[in-house]
Amino acid sequence: MTAVTKVALFTIFCCGLTHANAQKPHYQYEAGINTGTFLYQGDLVSSPFGSFKSAAPMLQVFVSKETSPYFAFRANLSVGSLGADESQFSNPSWKQLRNFAFHSPLLELSAVGVFNLYGDNGRESYHTLTPYLLAGVGLSLLNTKADWSRLDTTAFNSKSQALMGLGVDTLHSLPRVLPVIPVGAGLRWNVTPVIAINAEAVTRLSFSDYIDGFSYAANPKHADGYLGLSLGVSFRLGNNSVKCPPAKR
Repeated sequence: MTAVTKVALFTIFCCGLTHANAQKPHYQYEAGINTGTFLYQGDLVSSPFGSFKSAAPMLQVFVSKETSPYFAFRANLSVGSLGADESQFSNPSWKQLRNFAFHSPLLELSAVGVFNLYGDNGRESYHTLTPYLLAGVGLSLLNTKADWSRLDTTAFNSKSQALMGLGVDTLHSLPRVLPVIPVGAGLRWNVTPVIAINAEAVTRLSFSDYIDGFSYAANPKHADGYLGLSLGVSFRLGNNSVKCPPAKR
């Protein structure tokens, strides 16, 4: 058997083993862009889930690498802002008398693990709606501007929690770099084997009660956080399937 014949037979053998992969490309990476909003969760809003009254646009870009049909690691860069204004809330009524407000730009870097509940990272089929969970760690860059200038001092005297607490809060340094823990869930629709659209809800847990600039003047028992809601599109990259050479005629 000549060397040329051996190489030809080896090529045919390899192509037979990898035929399925050749027909079903496997993509290692994914890149995407999401847009939505961040909702502040803290003492200045009426709901623990946040409020759309101070919602502002958010943009996120991400890249991920699949490690198995169930798992992927993802890096995110998000840009947006956080804010709240108690004058927008009539319930409870004292919020319009306290009138605390704040605003901060937000830049977030995070790394998360993504668990695909159906184990279809391989995308054997598409046109499927797939739920997934994610959790990880991140750092948020803030520049909080707190405003208590509209506080009604006839309703809150010098012995009130609002005024006494402000004496403490104004001496406290506000976080510029904030560690956060992103935890959330999403749904993705695989439009094609390469393109998918997704919807996500991800809350950020923090260890600070000063995202809004207030703690003792409001409620020091609970830390602040924020929720991200987004829609986006992603593209699979890095096809590493083995392609057989075309047959000679």
